[in-house]
Amino acid sequence: MKIDLSGKTAVISGSTDGIGFACAKGLLAARANVVINGRKPEVVEKVVAGLKAEFPNAGIVGVAADLGNAAGCAKVIAAVPECDILINNVGVVARDDALAATDEIYLKLFELNFMASLRLSRAYLRGMLKRNDGRIVFNGAQRPVMAYQGGTAYSASKFAQINLARSLAELTRGTAVTVNTVLIGVTHSASLDSVLTELAAAKGRTAEEDELDFIDMVSPKSLLRRLARAEEVANFVVYLSSPYASATNGAVLSAEGGTRDAIY
Repeated sequence: MKIDLSGKTAVISGSTDGIGFACAKGLLAARANVVINGRKPEVVEKVVAGLKAEFPNAGIVGVAADLGNAAGCAKVIAAVPECDILINNVGVVARDDALAATDEIYLKLFELNFMASLRLSRAYLRGMLKRNDGRIVFNGAQRPVMAYQGGTAYSASKFAQINLARSLAELTRGTAVTVNTVLIGVTHSASLDSVLTELAAAKGRTAEEDELDFIDMVSPKSLLRRLARAEEVANFVVYLSSPYASATNGAVLSAEGGTRDAIY
């Protein structure tokens, strides 16, 4: 399957590293133009420069903005008033349980994990509906749909995001616009390679041995029996961003290695 997104513009929130960065590379490989977002201007500039060197013929724009507030979202929208593909990827994790998490933690996570996705989707979906063409993908988390004692504020914000995605999908009824959510398990990114290898070596172990122990502790039901790679998640996101996924809408999909003990 060859995915060609030539002429399409993709906005990816939180895309200077991790899964967001992998999505940017995947979309660029499919010939889309990509908007990189991060909080720090110097980091955004460095990432954009690196991508331009790797994809010299692509349209790549960087917008440094903190999406944890309305002004930051407005800055992205002002810089890029319309897009064909929106990847709601930005998010922050807090591991406090339901009683330990303060009001401030809940509000911070909802502002970034939920409100940023709402603000961007609200701005870009209208144009997609008018053009009768567009894709919105929410990079969600597997954790909210599983019993989990820690990270309650994070789980709550991500669960709300799933509801938002479905509500937006309802507005696309009868159009060529789709809105879907990808549930993502614990994922290994390239930026962690050297750190994890160094930590494992200090214990006289291989990174693979440490990874398997981590799976046993955190995701014992994993069928994959390893951490998914950011590029593997990005491949799924690129597919959902393409015309090939035209019949997939309002769905909650999985890229989490089989950590859910259900067949659907």
